[in-house]
Amino acid sequence: MFLWKLLFLFCVFLHPQWGISSSGRAFGSQSKGNEFESRILHKRIYLKIMDIEKIVDAPNTKDILLVANQYTTFVEKINLFEPFDAMDYSLKIIPLLYIKGLLIPAVEPEEDDILASRFLTEEDYEITYVNVKDKFEKYNYFESFDSLTNQMETYDMSEMITDIYQDMKDFILLYQKNTFTAQINAVRNLRQNFYERWGKTIVVLLSYLHPLLYPMEANPAEEID
Repeated sequence: MFLWKLLFLFCVFLHPQWGISSSGRAFGSQSKGNEFESRILHKRIYLKIMDIEKIVDAPNTKDILLVANQYTTFVEKINLFEPFDAMDYSLKIIPLLYIKGLLIPAVEPEEDDILASRFLTEEDYEITYVNVKDKFEKYNYFESFDSLTNQMETYDMSEMITDIYQDMKDFILLYQKNTFTAQINAVRNLRQNFYERWGKTIVVLLSYLHPLLYPMEANPAEEID
């Protein structure tokens, strides 16, 4: 981030309407109107950089990175859980992802700085999906009403959990590249995917898991194994 600020100051110093040329001569021929407009433009660029920096380092960004790590670790080690415990943990962690997803502010990198958002390979996705499905085979498929299509839809719980896993894993891998461009793209992609995919998936998944685990009262269902 220091390099961005240094670049800005460097541009200000060399700008022909403000500073000194490489030959050492002062520039005084430009109109005050143009000088004012240029100052405003550079100030806007600087403020934009600062705003993006705040988003990358914001507490909510750090929080969602933490929760995403917890979720992906859980999915990768799902074979260690009993089916009920795995579903119970899912019911507790995916609402945290949803809340943090809602709080991600809108940000748009420069067009030339937009990076690819997919890092998880198809093979890794399939391996993860099979592992999750083996755990939830008995409860994997369910129906839920889709208000957009106005009809009942059949869902694959393991596919939904793996889809969320893919978006979280891609976010983590891109953010961990530890460059300004990579991190702001990671945040941008995660927010975009929240509204297009994983946010909607969480809502449907919660509507299935909650009555399945807690059908009548606060006590969990005893028949799940």
